[in-house]
Amino acid sequence: MPHFRTLTEIAFELSRRLPPLLAKGPLFFLAQSDKEAASLRSLCQYFNPSFPDAAIVSPLFLEEHTLTQKQFDQRTLHLTPKTQLPISGLVHQLTLMGFERYPRAVSPRSFAVRGNVVDIIDRTAIRLEYDGNTIEQLCSFNISSQASGSKLYDITIFPYAYSPHLPLWEEAQLQYEFITPKFYHKRFPLLKQDAEQFIHVQIATAKPEQLITLLPEATFSLPANHLEGFVYPAEHLLFLTDDHIFGSDETIATFSNSLDVSNLELGDYVVHIDHGIGLFEGVKQVEGEDYIKLRYLGDDKLLIPVTAGNRVEKYIGQAQPKLTRLSGTQWETIVHRVQDDVRHTAKELLEMDAQRNSARATAIPLETSPEETDCSHDVAFSLTADQDQAITDILNDLNQEKPMDRLLCGDVGFGKTEVALRAALHIVMKQGGQVALLAPTTILADQHWHTFRDRLERYGVTIGCLSRLQTAKETKQTVRAIQQGKVDIVIGTHRLLSSDIVFPQLQLVIIDEEQRFGVMHKERLKALRQSAHVLTMTATPIPRTLNLAMSGLRDISVLNTAPPQRVGVKTIINEFSPEIELQAIQAELDRSGQVYIVHNDLGTIHARESFIRQHFPDASVAVAHGQLPSDQLIQIMERFYSGHIAVLIASTIIENGLDIANANTLIVEHAEQFGLAQLYQLRGRIGRSDIQGYAFLLYTAQRLTKSGQNRLRALHSIKELGGGFELAMKDLEIRGVGDILGKKQHGHVQQIGLNLYTRLLHQAIIQLQRE
Repeated sequence: MPHFRTLTEIAFELSRRLPPLLAKGPLFFLAQSDKEAASLRSLCQYFNPSFPDAAIVSPLFLEEHTLTQKQFDQRTLHLTPKTQLPISGLVHQLTLMGFERYPRAVSPRSFAVRGNVVDIIDRTAIRLEYDGNTIEQLCSFNISSQASGSKLYDITIFPYAYSPHLPLWEEAQLQYEFITPKFYHKRFPLLKQDAEQFIHVQIATAKPEQLITLLPEATFSLPANHLEGFVYPAEHLLFLTDDHIFGSDETIATFSNSLDVSNLELGDYVVHIDHGIGLFEGVKQVEGEDYIKLRYLGDDKLLIPVTAGNRVEKYIGQAQPKLTRLSGTQWETIVHRVQDDVRHTAKELLEMDAQRNSARATAIPLETSPEETDCSHDVAFSLTADQDQAITDILNDLNQEKPMDRLLCGDVGFGKTEVALRAALHIVMKQGGQVALLAPTTILADQHWHTFRDRLERYGVTIGCLSRLQTAKETKQTVRAIQQGKVDIVIGTHRLLSSDIVFPQLQLVIIDEEQRFGVMHKERLKALRQSAHVLTMTATPIPRTLNLAMSGLRDISVLNTAPPQRVGVKTIINEFSPEIELQAIQAELDRSGQVYIVHNDLGTIHARESFIRQHFPDASVAVAHGQLPSDQLIQIMERFYSGHIAVLIASTIIENGLDIANANTLIVEHAEQFGLAQLYQLRGRIGRSDIQGYAFLLYTAQRLTKSGQNRLRALHSIKELGGGFELAMKDLEIRGVGDILGKKQHGHVQQIGLNLYTRLLHQAIIQLQRE
């Protein structure tokens, strides 16, 4: 189930699933806020005009309108012909139930009295005809024409309130799987090609005249606020908006959304388009109007009407940016300087895209082989819709002579390796080509080697490994076999980029976490991109705005959906104590599981080993860190993989990529010393199956700074799978910008904030494309 859906996707599912259930009785969906509830109501009615407003509620509604079951039943009306209930009594009861009286009933939760006729609009439009104090007849009626309809014999009207005995849905109850569609930026041939793959195509557009000829089978509708595109694979449905088809022509006069002050805390940094970076100091009323209060350098104050909130955005960048001075031209100068540099960046991106368009790689046939079909069945879990789509996109890319340069972005444990494995097998089976998989660490390279070998050797695929875990003799043999074309897939660290490695048939390069390689390595990778297909995997979240800015320049597949069998990890944050640590270890050993202990001080790591051995003499305990001899490290890790080691005390060498389903307790000592991204990656080592994982982040109180507290609090707040994408707004998003665009651009982001930077980049790309 997707854990991070757009409001459009939520509304699409609710508009279909709720109405049949609501016909049987009350059911509510809980939005996160009043604002979100209003947006969802509007979107649900976009997809289903008769969708009832009352079905979407907010936490505030629950606080103010929750009844006991007895109270709920007392306020519920059951009406049949011949019911004795005076009109005055009915009016009183309807008012108590939250209905509003109007001269004419035309909207939900309203009623009207006209002589001996009472019209009520609840889940349906109902008309009661009275004879004195007795209901003579019940029937439906048409809201538009007000004409009476078919007779009714029994109706129930419920109060506009919640009671604990009633169903209350939250996002966890949603079942539909969606995929984010491409942004086409007026690439109409590609749009037409993609649309032909779907049975149903619906376009929400203000420009139907430009699309009717291009997409004659599509259904067109008017655009609406908050609408976003989606793909619903279950029904082969493609839903697009003008943003996806034409791109956005917004200027920097405003941000795309008004500032939501409910998401701000006092002291948060914000960016005003005209005035720069300031501090949020709350909302102040002046003559009955609400104003956002900002403080700038020199204690200058600025009041912004809440109605002008789309000129202000929360700052995302470094921890403590420099405040701007209101007077003078400081901010204007900074923005102009960044605009100039952004134009150069956009030009470089377009030049790289032009080089890719002129380069040629081997086009791989699209049809899959019997071995690939067999491999797709030889997996312990069903692929998510995101994985299926990513594989389809990759195979389509490989089918082109233009070299693929696709970024596969997905959270920790969301199945990037499986997608890469399928791509590699396709290259070997269909073309007899070679594949190189580049990993940032020795341990991760070794794990990839085990995974690929276990899955693919049965199909006659030869798989080699190059890292410091191989002996000099093994390395020499592998290098020679690569040069002779006898190795189909080679997995390794930066050793793969050495000048003595020559691939006679290199057709696909898979790069795991490219940002972790140095400048010289990246230059070598840039050269490989000119002749081979390239797939880059990363767990670094890609900001949506940056994704939009780079659409069409770099292809991006995002895995938003967790594997169906996985459960979230419970995070326990506490001051370090031996008792907590020992209890956590004992609990995991009692369920025959394995434990990671992260102790990043090599000077004391063996003392920790002795301490753990002393308390668990019957458990196998080992130490792993990067300074161990290669053969010893690989032996320890293989024993941990196989379950022969119960407790592994390790440095951060375990941070990336390890996938051991039976290891489901993580203890991080001195957690205050780690960055948020690092803690998140470490936590991702556990909970990789259907067994509940537990992460104990233990800090030393004397060393816990305020920023350390914030990091731990932020991580604790991310309980759902896929939380790396939520953390993007807190920490990882900025790292993602630096990873993709480079360090110079990272500095510009810090100067003006991520949102404004990506807006400028997007504009520059569009402007250069027009020129």
